[in-house]
Amino acid sequence: MVAVDWKTDRRAGVTFVTATVSNTRTTPQTIRLESQLDGPTWPPRHDGIRAPEWSDDIWEGTVESNRCRGVGFASPAPPTEPPLEVLAVSRVSDARTATADEVLATLDGWAPTPDILTPGP
Repeated sequence: MVAVDWKTDRRAGVTFVTATVSNTRTTPQTIRLESQLDGPTWPPRHDGIRAPEWSDDIWEGTVESNRCRGVGFASPAPPTEPPLEVLAVSRVSDARTATADEVLATLDGWAPTPDILTPGP
């Protein structure tokens, strides 16, 4: 069984949605969720890069057997009940490969050392 527990919090004209997706099945599951808020979905970002699980208002991620995963986003739209809908649940295929966005999200940020940026004589 796959379950989604959620809560919404409205502050300063923004609705924050937090959810926990639980997988009690004996195999890892790919789960697709869709925002039910009537407005744009603002997924989390790390160093300016959108979380790879998000595409528009759809979240798709893998939840391991007997585990749970957190999901969150924000929107200027008012809250609805429920704020998320389960679109699909499917057993993870062993042949699945990571997308380019998923690979990029795992890489550490890089910046040149300060001595390279220091103006020379």
